[in-house]
Parts: sequence; C-alpha cells; structure tokens
Amino acid sequence: MSRISRTLIAGAAALAFGITLNTSPAAASVSRGYIDENAGAQNDFSDEATLWSGSSYGNSNAVGVIQAILYAEFIFDAQDVDCAYGSDTTWGVEQLQERLGFTGADVDGVVGAKTWAKLDDRLVEGSVYSDSMLNIQYRATNGTTPNLFLRARHSGGTYMFKYYGGNFGGNAGWKQALYRSLSGSECR
Repeated sequence: MSRISRTLIAGAAALAFGITLNTSPAAASVSRGYIDENAGAQNDFSDEATLWSGSSYGNSNAVGVIQAILYAEFIFDAQDVDCAYGSDTTWGVEQLQERLGFTGADVDGVVGAKTWAKLDDRLVEGSVYSDSMLNIQYRATNGTTPNLFLRARHSGGTYMFKYYGGNFGGNAGWKQALYRSLSGSECR
C-alpha cells in the first residue's frame, strides 16, 4: 500500500471516530505569513507569534507593529520604528509591559501570548476607508487614541501599520504586517 493511501485511510478513520486535528492558535496567523484580523478588533492579536530579539521573526514587519505601538505609547520616536527587534525594542516592550500592569518575571521584553492579549484589549475599530481598509486604532495606556497611530487592516485580513521611514527616512507609508524575514534594517 502506498504512503498516500495509508495517509488517506488514516485521515478517514480519524474523521469516522470523531478525532480532529487541531492547529495551535499561536501558529494560525504565522502560517498565513502575516498578522491577521478576526471578527472584532479585540481578538485580532490572539493567534500571533512570540516576538523577541532571537525569534525567527525578530527582523520582520510584524516587529514593526509592536514598534508602532511603542510609538503610540510615546516610548519610541517615529524614527525608532525599523522592524528589527533589538535591545531598544526589548527595553521598550519592558516599559510597555509595566504600563500594561505586568510585574516581576512577566516584565521580560518578550511579546508573547500575555502581552498580545493585553494589546488586543486596547484595539478600537473605527470607520472603513474608501479603499476598503478598516481603521483600527490603538488606545494608549494614558487613555488617548492618537491619530499618529492608525491601524488599518486590508479587506483580505492583513494588518497594516504606518511606517515613517525609520532612521533612513525612505520607504515610508502603510506596510503589511508580514512575518517574512527582512534583510537590512528598514521595514518593507
């Protein structure tokens, strides 16, 4: 019996007995390759990858989303958003975690499930733009919803973030929140 036949038979048997295979929620968005939207802004970050300086996605536009949040919190300046998770981002995330109410070992500079969940609670849906992009704003810990940090997501589900050009001043504009690794130190 061929390998394909055995796989099909095993899959059919699993379904017949009510056994389902379940992908971990933490891998769902990553497998799509981007930070994605879900129904309602307050659960959009529930399935995102853990980000830190040594992660597979430590140099990606997904890091740009976190850095844009640090910018909205006035922890970062616009030119600090470079999509690279270095020591400044680690420090910034620690500051953010403290603002979000984390203490002790939970203040680790890593954007994991707990941090994503707290950030999720701070998203506010707005109106739909003429290009079918939904305005999502991040409500900063000081209570403001600053215009400087507009979060939009494409009608197909991809989050976008405003990039101001980093230290190099180029390539500014709305960027997709992709998990694809970048070369260089500028959001693409």
